[in-house]
Amino acid sequence: MHVAVIDIGKPNKNLGWAIEGPDPSDGTDLDECISGVARALLTGPVALGFEAPMYVPARTEPDGLTKARKGECLHGINRPFSAGAGASVLVTAAVVVPYVLSELREIAPATKATLDWRSFVANQQGLLLFEAFVSNQRKTSETRHVEDAKLAARDLCSNLITGSNIVSAINEPDCFNLLGAMMLRTGWSTDLSILSDECLVIRPMPTT
Repeated sequence: MHVAVIDIGKPNKNLGWAIEGPDPSDGTDLDECISGVARALLTGPVALGFEAPMYVPARTEPDGLTKARKGECLHGINRPFSAGAGASVLVTAAVVVPYVLSELREIAPATKATLDWRSFVANQQGLLLFEAFVSNQRKTSETRHVEDAKLAARDLCSNLITGSNIVSAINEPDCFNLLGAMMLRTGWSTDLSILSDECLVIRPMPTT
């Protein structure tokens, strides 16, 4: 079992990634990350997360459309998905994530991908896609993106190894799944219902 997380940003500028498991690695080169995930898929299941809003609420009241997702504002951090930082990284993810998924699809076309973390934990096979939510970790500018990715990857990897009950940090069952839309666009799914599926959000506790 490997867990990989990409801290979304502009490639070769402010993007970082980390892979935890039997063959750990990290870095800032996006193509190296894709190669590492592809190698990990040859040996077993992989969970791949993206640090950017990957699914958003589908609400019925105008005043609540852009409010924070349930569980998003915790530990004194008030940064809803629609605020400046979230909105900016979401747009970047809209081009970075499909690139990653397209490359992986070409390398590992027989792999099955899912957003259903419960079945992934139970069956331990294929590729799980999820959202990583790491913020306000106060890392140095030189290492922050890699360290944030590493923190989220280690958190999920530890829970998968120990068999802990994995619960999403965000609770928005009525949603529009952006990651699902990217899976449809890149050939990882043909099921339109994925657009309304929940997405696992991993949110490690802030470090001091």
